[in-house]
Amino acid sequence: MDVDSVKFKFGKAPAPANASNYDDWNEIFWSPKRLRRVLGLQCEDRQLSSAADVWPSLTTVDWSSMLKHRKSHLELHSPLPIMVGCYRIYLLQTLAMFSLLWYWVVHLVQDVDVGHQLWDDYGWVFEASLGLIAPAWMLLFQIGFQALTPCLARLSRLQCVVKLICIDMLPLLSFYLLYFQHSADAAAGTPGTFEIGYRKVSWTIRIYDALRVAHVFLSVFVLCLALSPRTNNLYRWKFYPHMSRSRWLPAALFWGLTVLLWSPFSIQVARFGSRALIRIWDVHESTILTLPIFLSVQFFLVLLPIALVFFSSLCFFMYFVIALVGFCVGAYRLGGLRLMWYRRGIGMAYVPERVCSRLLNLPTITLEMDPSSTRFFDWRHWWRRMSGPQLGAFLNTWNTFIKHLRAHDLVSDQERDRLSLRSAEAARRGEVPRLFTAMVLNAMPSNAEARRRIVTLARSLQVEPLLACKVGRIPTLSVLIPHYSEIVTYRRQELFTSSGSTDLLRFLIKYYRDEFKHFIQRLDQGVVRDLEQSLASECSSAIDHSLDDIEGMLCEWASLRMQTLYRTVEGISAAYGDALSTLLKHQQMLPEEECDTLVCDRLQVVVAMQQYANIANPRHPAYSPHQLSSVEDLFTRFGKFLSIAFIDKEDAPDGSRYYSCLIDATCPKLLVGDGCVVRQPKFRVELPGFPILGHGKSDNQNCAVIFTRGEILQMIDANQEAYFEASLFLPSALQEFCASEHLGGRRPGIVGFREHIFSAVGLLGRIAADSEFTFGTMIQRTLDWPLNARLHYGHPDLMDKLQIVQQGGVSKGTKGLNLSEDVFAGIDLLLRGGCTAYREYFHVGKGRDMGFMSTLSFYAKVSMGNAEQAITRQWMRLGLHLDFGQLLSVFYTHIGFYVNQALTNRSLKSFCFTAAFFARARNADFNFAGLAAEMVSNCFGWYYLMFMLSSMLPLAAEVLLEEGLAAALWRLCSSLLSLSPVFSTFQSKLMGYYFETTLHYGGAQYIPTGRGLATAREPFVKLFRSFAASHMYDALEVAAFLVFSMDQDYGMGFYACVLFTITSWFVSPFLFNPRQFESASEILGDGREWMAWMLSPEASEPGRDSWHAWQAQLQEMKRNSMLVWALLGNSRLVAVLCTSSLIYVVIPNWSCHSVGMCVLELLLVYAPPFLHLLVCSLLSMLPLAGCRAATCLSHVPLALLFVLISGLEIYLLPAQYIACVMFHKFVCLRWMLEAADGLVAYFLPTGKYSTIRDVCRLWAFSVRFVRDMTLGLALGTGCLLLTLIPGVNSVQTLFLFRTRRPREEGAHKPDRTESAEGSDLHLRDDPLLNFFRAFAPEYSATPQARRAPPGV
Repeated sequence: MDVDSVKFKFGKAPAPANASNYDDWNEIFWSPKRLRRVLGLQCEDRQLSSAADVWPSLTTVDWSSMLKHRKSHLELHSPLPIMVGCYRIYLLQTLAMFSLLWYWVVHLVQDVDVGHQLWDDYGWVFEASLGLIAPAWMLLFQIGFQALTPCLARLSRLQCVVKLICIDMLPLLSFYLLYFQHSADAAAGTPGTFEIGYRKVSWTIRIYDALRVAHVFLSVFVLCLALSPRTNNLYRWKFYPHMSRSRWLPAALFWGLTVLLWSPFSIQVARFGSRALIRIWDVHESTILTLPIFLSVQFFLVLLPIALVFFSSLCFFMYFVIALVGFCVGAYRLGGLRLMWYRRGIGMAYVPERVCSRLLNLPTITLEMDPSSTRFFDWRHWWRRMSGPQLGAFLNTWNTFIKHLRAHDLVSDQERDRLSLRSAEAARRGEVPRLFTAMVLNAMPSNAEARRRIVTLARSLQVEPLLACKVGRIPTLSVLIPHYSEIVTYRRQELFTSSGSTDLLRFLIKYYRDEFKHFIQRLDQGVVRDLEQSLASECSSAIDHSLDDIEGMLCEWASLRMQTLYRTVEGISAAYGDALSTLLKHQQMLPEEECDTLVCDRLQVVVAMQQYANIANPRHPAYSPHQLSSVEDLFTRFGKFLSIAFIDKEDAPDGSRYYSCLIDATCPKLLVGDGCVVRQPKFRVELPGFPILGHGKSDNQNCAVIFTRGEILQMIDANQEAYFEASLFLPSALQEFCASEHLGGRRPGIVGFREHIFSAVGLLGRIAADSEFTFGTMIQRTLDWPLNARLHYGHPDLMDKLQIVQQGGVSKGTKGLNLSEDVFAGIDLLLRGGCTAYREYFHVGKGRDMGFMSTLSFYAKVSMGNAEQAITRQWMRLGLHLDFGQLLSVFYTHIGFYVNQALTNRSLKSFCFTAAFFARARNADFNFAGLAAEMVSNCFGWYYLMFMLSSMLPLAAEVLLEEGLAAALWRLCSSLLSLSPVFSTFQSKLMGYYFETTLHYGGAQYIPTGRGLATAREPFVKLFRSFAASHMYDALEVAAFLVFSMDQDYGMGFYACVLFTITSWFVSPFLFNPRQFESASEILGDGREWMAWMLSPEASEPGRDSWHAWQAQLQEMKRNSMLVWALLGNSRLVAVLCTSSLIYVVIPNWSCHSVGMCVLELLLVYAPPFLHLLVCSLLSMLPLAGCRAATCLSHVPLALLFVLISGLEIYLLPAQYIACVMFHKFVCLRWMLEAADGLVAYFLPTGKYSTIRDVCRLWAFSVRFVRDMTLGLALGTGCLLLTLIPGVNSVQTLFLFRTRRPREEGAHKPDRTESAEGSDLHLRDDPLLNFFRAFAPEYSATPQARRAPPGV
């Protein structure tokens, strides 16, 4: 490894494979011998027994070259790391595919009148070749493993090579002997035999049969060795993580059921493929290796879609089994049929006693029957069975819960009074809420969120296992909330404009109509009355103060319904604190002051506010008085729990110095500009250097961990919240780290929980919420049991601080490589023998993205993060060390899911290319278009259906479990009506594209998605730039293949699925874009902006100001790829070879009159479209000849030249073969564009190959300019036509937001009853008052409105 790679600075550019990262530095300390050599300690007999042996040597270390030749794993961006780490999965799938093909070939040869002689002569080769699959994969594994592990011990490397040659290659030896013996028997005419005997008994055995038995035995033996996990320490380090073995039977049964469901589909796919293979094979009576080129190409094009279907369809059936198993496990854990009762408010009479016994842990006291009771059945009521302390404890707990509901405006004052318990004496008399009696009709509150929280409390009380624990004995908890630039609280400018309220506020009122009414009711009882008194007294200062109070409460109301830091801190501090205080008060009977002190000792909330030092600095661009005031408001309200950690920078003569600082409510205040207040740090810990080495979040968390004092860490994002009733289960959740009997005696390192998605606002918010809801419940429940494959997903997991910190922190921090930083905590825990658990009695709230761009940005970020995970040493070690059942579980629920998305998209293109190829081959001598049509029509439709069902069934099963059959059916119908399959198809393509692109080229970057409600319209240029490369270009390619396949009927199912996919890829960005069809003037403005963007020259900021810069950015993205992969052109060179054989067979030899005409005809028909490339090459060489005009050469006139030359080529083509030749040239053009991009990225601008680079870039830009100009004009014209249709914009708004666009309120017009004089004249045009007049006229803050409400 060279020094430059060691000094590589991680940034936006993809890191080379040999660049040193966090894991390389960490592994230095895994071996004393290695550490001694790296630190330059020459005394070999010296033992490093303590840190005192290490620290004195650190000052003399050459840090820039200390890792030279000591990197233990190369992070190579290619599919090779996946194939090496997970080779066992693909080995088994390859064996299954060829075994099924062999099975159907054997049976179909006997049924059809073809292939008998061929199979009799060469069938044994196909059978024996099945035993070579394991040796082939082992050879690939050893080559890749040796290449990816440069510092492997020499002895271990030699052992691997010897094992490969002497053991893994034994089936190859037996196959050669079998082939030699078969040839010898055929030449001799009689089979060779030998005799074995014992005493008087002897047997005559054919040598060929004995070799077959030996070959089968050796093949099975090598296969078993290949599928077994590897547990040895090949690096020979003193410390090497060893994984603990889990229970294998549950996972084995799960995957057995999955394979059982997958078998019918895979068998039918193999059946249709085998029929086509037999026909092709039978044409030429020889082995497969000696087939003519054209027949070999057809053989390959039949085999390729089958292989892609085999490798990608197992994941679909896994999700079917997840839906089934998750439903059964959930029904067992959540109470089964009792869930149906609780949904309707039935069975709530059991809640009081369970609260006392399972949450409060109060002793059970058996009371004697009251002799004064006249009815026997009175004793069956819970309020008569409970003791006085129990009844009082439940009364206080329940009333606190109802107060929380009212404080969040989930119930009205009337519902609060109806749901509350008045007193213990009243409860003894039976005066309890109707919810806890047999009269359950209309007992639940009207608000859906309030009903959900009550039902969740009842459901959680019956979840098993639920550990009993008292607050005084629980481990201490620190909640860590990373924050960068998220909104703390909303301010007036974000809710109101100069003319009225914003779309955000109006949509919030539409979605939370009942909660807004409850808020107005609460507002009317306090602040509004103060305003009326101020108006009556005509005191301007009092009026302004009252208006500020109303404004602050409205901003708080909006902040508690969006994804803000205030909502998170308020939920965690208030819910956790009140719940622990309530439990402690009744468990230990302590005074309230002592309870608060003990709770403060047990709970700490740390906000890792990375930018606090910048927002508090008036000289910094990020200075924000509003943010500072919001932080002070947090300290004022939640100061007894809250601390804020931040990173501070101090300029010094010797360079900048960085500190990790902590402030809390006890820190002294300092005044800065504009009267703002900042806090003086309580602690300042100097850091060794610039701390942001990764994407920011992981470094922010790790810098704040030092200030957490709890034994347990909870990772909470700034888009979450907690609930009081769920927080009552917090002691049981913390007790999971103390009681480990249910985990086989092991203390869990991570305990995960459910999440309630509260951001189901609008169509896209609902889709994202459904996806996260399914993952957080159904999928994680199945990952926990039976798969035992749950890792760490960031939040709201509880983590054992001691186990996690010794792994290097709560998350990894290498830029790019650790983009999904949270999951590595779970992977490292699993590699070190730790375990995770998942419980469903505790949950927190979570917000997801609610806009089209933000939702897809999140999926793009996760896909890129999984691609980077796939090349890490952690994933390779997981793949090699896990048991096979657990490996299947971990792989297919993590990176395998994204591999499957990429394979699904490639399957679509493969089927379409195969259909186009066989349709164009109809005029060939050996025509198999009918067989291809049968295979495509029978396989692709079912395959696409499995893809759709796999994304819908887990959600339907979970809704069926928790909400009932009617809700599940409605959710399915609602998803279909809201075009959820369109979004799912678009999302799948996006995930596959970003995963595959990052896997090949690297460059994963953190994408800030934003959490707000997307009501703004995205411009056409941004949509085109965001989704053209990932969706629209492939949609054009698939559409072209579909056009070329029209001569052959492939069935309505195939065409319907392909057209649906193409349409989804084209129209989704515009269909889900708010206000896309609002006015024709905006569409025309988009068109002008897009034309300016297309025609503008190269910009200094790539990808933003011009089409030229954006295309250059797409090319530079491939700089990290190998030259061979660049020339392959993303495997499109294989397609070129296929179409070349098609042209050679379909078009006969022409009789030319001259050599020149023959050459011209050969170039027109067989060669790629090179004429335009030749022109670009000549023009690019003009600057070398001194032509000044050539230096200003642009791709725009060359694009027009490309159109003319292409038209001339098409005109000169023979009419009878024009479709076939155009198909060939289209495929060649796609390959040439990919190859040109690879060459541009590979060659340096100033190198000796700069001329080739300039030619490739100029030619590629001119061709792509024609494509993008045509595509943009077509899409823009379609949008304009839809905009001109009346009502389209209203339908789209109703479609996206499930409501009509709220009306805008203007300035209030005074009526005749209002006085023209008085102190309220200056308030008439105030946007806040206009807002209340429009949306809450009955509670308008003016005496006149109260005396004469509208309509009276």
